[in-house]
Amino acid sequence: SSISFLKFNYIFNKLIFINIVSNKKVKFYFIVLFSFLLFSCNSKTNFNEEKETIYHMLKKHYVGFSEMKKQGFTKEAWKKVSNYDEIKNLFDKCINDTHLSINNNNGFEYKQNQVFDKDSIKSDDPYPTFIKKTTSNTYYLRYNSCNINWPDYANFPNLAYEALKYDYIVLDFRSNSGGGNGQQYEFFRNLYVENYKGKIFVTQDNWSYSAGEVWIMASQFKDLLDLTLIGTHSGGAQIYGNCVNYEENGIFFYLPSTSFANNLPENYLGEGKGYEPDIWANKENMKSKLESLGLDLSGIEFN
Repeated sequence: SSISFLKFNYIFNKLIFINIVSNKKVKFYFIVLFSFLLFSCNSKTNFNEEKETIYHMLKKHYVGFSEMKKQGFTKEAWKKVSNYDEIKNLFDKCINDTHLSINNNNGFEYKQNQVFDKDSIKSDDPYPTFIKKTTSNTYYLRYNSCNINWPDYANFPNLAYEALKYDYIVLDFRSNSGGGNGQQYEFFRNLYVENYKGKIFVTQDNWSYSAGEVWIMASQFKDLLDLTLIGTHSGGAQIYGNCVNYEENGIFFYLPSTSFANNLPENYLGEGKGYEPDIWANKENMKSKLESLGLDLSGIEFN
């Protein structure tokens, strides 16, 4: 431990001071060298302990661990890792998951990269934002959170009954970081059960993640409801979900506990790439593109 190291270093330096008084310069350099070696050994020990912790936590809590092993995450490969960069390289090879993240207080952080569209523009709406507006023919709902403990989102399924009498429904989920998606399923199910015959437009952008990528639920009703996806690519965090936070030995983990790999729509392009929209638009031209399709969006702004 670091305490044992400090105690040993103090005693050693004191002995050196007592016994090597004939040459102060030799004594100084010897102490510096030995202290450096002790520090290096201690750092190496800490890194190895972190490696053990990371391996243990992934094996115990990460739903994608078996898939990692198929991609080459073996004990032999892990033993060869000697620094943080090598950890990242091995993870890049063996992990396909933009939900997962690992970091410590020493500056190490691992999270997989995302592809961004050059014309995608993040929403300026504060978090969380809920807006409900109606016009002559359109029922508009704006959600930028899928937090199931948020009363406005918990009520989402019930709003389907209000939307039934409108020709168009706009579900604006741009820049939604996710949460739970059961409410979305119930919303679409209610529309189907009530025999809704209008057109539904689902919006997204590069910052729509996880449950904020509504298409994973909407696609299940693609042949039952008239659904159109509009925006840019979504964030692409779909293969795994239901993440749990852990802290172990000063390392912080955000690990998915459920796999959705077998339930992904055909237009999902992969982690970090998201869903391909039917109509390309960003927040600057989304309103005009929807209006060109016959929607009355009077008083509605896509911030």
